[in-house]
Amino acid sequence: MKTSLKSEIFDLLSNYPETKEFINHLSEIGELLFFGGSVRDYYVYNSYNNMPRDFDIAIKLESSQELIFERFVEEYSYTKNRFGGYKVVIENIEFDLWNFKNTWAFKENKLSTEEENLVKSVYLSIDGIAYNFNKDKLYDEELRTTFSNKQIDIVLKDNPQKDLNLLRALIFRKRYELDFSVELKQEYLRSIELNENYVEKLYQLQFSHYHNERLTRNEVRVEIENICFC
Repeated sequence: MKTSLKSEIFDLLSNYPETKEFINHLSEIGELLFFGGSVRDYYVYNSYNNMPRDFDIAIKLESSQELIFERFVEEYSYTKNRFGGYKVVIENIEFDLWNFKNTWAFKENKLSTEEENLVKSVYLSIDGIAYNFNKDKLYDEELRTTFSNKQIDIVLKDNPQKDLNLLRALIFRKRYELDFSVELKQEYLRSIELNENYVEKLYQLQFSHYHNERLTRNEVRVEIENICFC
């Protein structure tokens, strides 16, 4: 990366003073680990061409800071998800926030609660990137391997949102022109066997998650057929 990602985030938010203040204040409460798409976008293009769809941030908190974090976030317009995280919208920018130690893989004892394990908690290797905003430290080994091998792989097989991740993998495959690993292809085959019309299931899932069409029904069908007959 050509410059500090922290400075790039601040440049991106330069016309959003309330959002910038929110990030500053949040970083004083705990350490911010920017995670997934908002960091991947910068990694891939070495710049922010557009505002990310949202920012996923895991916050490392001392026990004494947890209530302070909750009270601060709840000063804003927010909703809570089924995993206990917050969705906050400020100046039309979405933030998905959660207590670092409540990351699903940590709570379920799939991994030890270590900062470097956040990138190992993902289902898809293309999501394996995190950035400690406070320390200016990047964890990107899973994502680097993905682009080096030109292949999306499974990192942590246990995941509560497997179908959504399999949909996302189709989208990323098209966007970045990547292949699927043997293990990931096998996971599609298992899911196809368990679901009568898996093409339709994945096609419809994008509307509940993205609220728009990222892949046409035919594109989903072709992708699934290619996996089945490869």
